[in-house]
Amino acid sequence: MQLRTSYKKQMGLYLALIVGTLGLTVVLGHAEEAHFGINLSNSKESIELHADSLEIHDKEEVAVFSGNVSIVQGERLMQTSQLIVYYDRTHKAIDENKKNIESTSPVGFDVTGIKKMEALGKVYIKIATQIATGDKGIFDRQSNRMVLTGNKVVLKDNNNIATGCKLTVHMESGKAFLEGCQAFEKKNRASIILKSSQNSY
Repeated sequence: MQLRTSYKKQMGLYLALIVGTLGLTVVLGHAEEAHFGINLSNSKESIELHADSLEIHDKEEVAVFSGNVSIVQGERLMQTSQLIVYYDRTHKAIDENKKNIESTSPVGFDVTGIKKMEALGKVYIKIATQIATGDKGIFDRQSNRMVLTGNKVVLKDNNNIATGCKLTVHMESGKAFLEGCQAFEKKNRASIILKSSQNSY
């Protein structure tokens, strides 16, 4: 039996970053740049993580959230079909030895020990007016990068739209590189549409 499960707790900076990566400068090709104006922030708001089901493989240090997965932190939102979390149990043991135990999540692993997360199936990220969509998102803590891929990756801010097939975000700087799709006559092309919000006369 699958139950709608809700997890609400202060879960640490890294998990917050996966829904805070749209404050970035998009680089198209070699020179073109377009700025999307929300900066990364170390928000201290609590995080709500919802999923239809959860499987924990503690021996492999993997947790799998499946079905209508959503992560909410303030005005930040990420939705996907499945979220796979790779974590490190030794991180918790180190804290215990120091008698400085970090808060642990209800699923039994220390969230500050997360190594990597994979969002699979129609990834949707929203912060205020900014929206990014794709088919797969990988959030790697070691490289501090997010990579969003798909048949069509879309980054939208109000009326400004950028499309490609691979969006790489460096989460510390907020800078990103949008790569085009390798299609016949439009190989490695990315596109961007910038619309003025002011009325023309």
